[in-house]
Amino acid sequence: MNDDQATRHTLQWTVHLLRQQPQKAWGAAGVMVLAAVLVGVAFRSAGMGLLALVLLWLATRDYWLPVRYTVSEKGAAVRYLGAAFDIPWERVKYVTVAADGVKLSPLPPRSRLEPFRGVYLRFGDNREQVLEAIAFWRESTAGKKMS
Repeated sequence: MNDDQATRHTLQWTVHLLRQQPQKAWGAAGVMVLAAVLVGVAFRSAGMGLLALVLLWLATRDYWLPVRYTVSEKGAAVRYLGAAFDIPWERVKYVTVAADGVKLSPLPPRSRLEPFRGVYLRFGDNREQVLEAIAFWRESTAGKKMS
């Protein structure tokens, strides 16, 4: 592998779902506020309602905030406010390509835990580049094992 290939297959991009799908914002915000109000009424506590709203926002922050993705020699990474998910190429056992992204999993596809493990990379307008980079780095690191 030469430096030109490594540079060409090292990618960084950002996906902001709110900007791509703004029509979903009102529905999502409405459901979050409604759920927070219901929790507040059920517990008779505005604090519990506010806590529910904060927890719902945290659970959906990958929609509200920009998410930065990286594919490099080290592996794949996802970063956004308060969250960081990484997977080195040596741990990737299974790759699943979907319409809007690709899942890199450290577990075999028939594992019950597989849906809850791994890293999901959403495509921006770079689907082919991302898939090419993943194939390149997986092949380049196939001989390397973690010690």
